[in-house]
Amino acid sequence: MSSIKIKNVNFSYRYYSSLGFGLFKRNSKVNKNAALENVNLDIQDGDRVALFGRNGAGKSTLLKIMSGVIPPSSGKVQVDGKIYSFFGRDVGVNPFLSGFENLYVRGLVLGLPKKTIEEKLVEIAEFTELGENLKLPVSTYSQGMKARLTFAMLMFVDADVLLVDEGLGAGDRFFIDKARAFVDQLLDNSKILIFASHSDHLLKRFCNKGILLKEGKIISFGEFDEVCKQYQTGNY
Repeated sequence: MSSIKIKNVNFSYRYYSSLGFGLFKRNSKVNKNAALENVNLDIQDGDRVALFGRNGAGKSTLLKIMSGVIPPSSGKVQVDGKIYSFFGRDVGVNPFLSGFENLYVRGLVLGLPKKTIEEKLVEIAEFTELGENLKLPVSTYSQGMKARLTFAMLMFVDADVLLVDEGLGAGDRFFIDKARAFVDQLLDNSKILIFASHSDHLLKRFCNKGILLKEGKIISFGEFDEVCKQYQTGNY
């Protein structure tokens, strides 16, 4: 069974009080900015969890710690299952390469055989509906087109745990509906979804549970509608 277990996790960003001090002065003062405080979570198979909170609440930091991109300052994080992180439209995308080239590179990074990548490219190209634009540099794409491309990269993924930070909100309603159908299918094999977005509507379409963060602390973790209402009313 897949799971994410977080126990007594804290994380602080470190910074120097003055530009250049950390480079040239051995005894420079180091300041800390607490991004997460005493976080405890137990997420299990079938949980599709929305992350709620204002900017700076700790949503992205929590996702990065879950993914292993950054280690916690203290505490323990245990993830059982293969994990894949999807952090925004521009993360992992080379603007100077074409859409096709970016897709091909992503497949190689994930360790897929060239034959498998080439077979999947046909299906992925059809899914994106970007047509001839896939031959153009990504630097020419609109935000909605980038969202389609980077979301389509999920079609290479065989993971138990998906971590998504934004990137799905841009694009037309038809594609969002299509994306939801694909995610539902993907989650037949991928057991857990953790999703951060500024679109409450989009979160509702994908998620069945919610986590509310404020100043790096977990305020509540429960059924989606209850947590969403608490966030929207500001009653926390």
